Amino acid sequence: MSIPFIVYGLPRSRTYWLSRFLSYGDYQCGHDQIRYARGIDDVKSWLAMDFAGTSETAAAPWWRLVQNYRPDIRSVVIRRPVRDSVESWLSLDMDGVCTLDRPGTEKLFARLDHKLDQIEKRVPGVLSVRYDDLNDEATCARVFEHCLPYRHDHEWWALLASQNLQCDMRGMTRYIFANRKQINIFAGQCRLKSMALLGRAALDRADGEADGVTFQEESLDDLWRDGKQLMAEHCLTVGETADNYTRKNWPLARKLEGVGAYQIVTARMNGRMIGYLASVLTDTLEEVDAIVGVQTIFCVSQDAAGLNLGMRLERAAIKAAEDRGAKDIMLRAGVRGSGPKLGAFYRRLGAVPFGEWYKLDLRKAA
Repeated sequence: MSIPFIVYGLPRSRTYWLSRFLSYGDYQCGHDQIRYARGIDDVKSWLAMDFAGTSETAAAPWWRLVQNYRPDIRSVVIRRPVRDSVESWLSLDMDGVCTLDRPGTEKLFARLDHKLDQIEKRVPGVLSVRYDDLNDEATCARVFEHCLPYRHDHEWWALLASQNLQCDMRGMTRYIFANRKQINIFAGQCRLKSMALLGRAALDRADGEADGVTFQEESLDDLWRDGKQLMAEHCLTVGETADNYTRKNWPLARKLEGVGAYQIVTARMNGRMIGYLASVLTDTLEEVDAIVGVQTIFCVSQDAAGLNLGMRLERAAIKAAEDRGAKDIMLRAGVRGSGPKLGAFYRRLGAVPFGEWYKLDLRKAA
């Protein structure tokens, strides 16, 4: 199987020219392919392809994901001063496509440049070259032979060396703006997965066992303080943007909590919140002096795989509701995320089907 390669650089760092130069023999090198990804599985699929390479200006923040899924990938970093990249970007004619803001561009490019620093220091075997040195054949030859299993081809280099090859930046920007919602959701997935890789060691110490996992009732303040990353992961799992949890009806949840009708049970490992299950506890019209627990938000981090955490969290939440006087628990299997699988999960708890829920969206029916 062939080994893929990836070139990281700031925008306006000859990354498009390199994508053409490194498309040689059996290899095809893409340019800013990350804009087409809509999920982590797309990244995995690309990394599994034979004879593949890509030259990227926006992938540097996700280098840990690349290394996690393909540790043997050949990596190159192109270093151009942030100031020069910013000036080159701002000189583009983007009238009618987007508004080029200097402070925002400088901040973004500086953040990307910091990620290039990380790649240089932490990715094994990375080749780092200066942007200006790409004018020299010797430097291009080093990049060529680092990425590809071929000897440098002088004639191929000579054919491309004098060509000012640039991507259609206006067209690319239009594409990004048209697909920004999907791109932002994917970026959120990458961000959360990258953060999880940083904290994975704490979970790995459990060796797949429940040791170190604690379950407890917590307040909305606790959830809001420590559960933001997990709530963002939850939103992405069900197809929402990572920050959509901020737009839920928290004032209502706080009112319910204030009268003792809202219960949050969490799972933590080494202090990190890795699961939560919230329930509304209320009187029921079916019976006098009876309380029913209606489960609402339920999420277990993907990083807790192997801990059987979902079932253990569910049992802890049911026990907490029972201790509060609940006689029945209503468990909903939704249509998003892992919802469709929850029916079998609930049956394992001893729950039985109890009719079906239907949703009529009056905003759409109007």
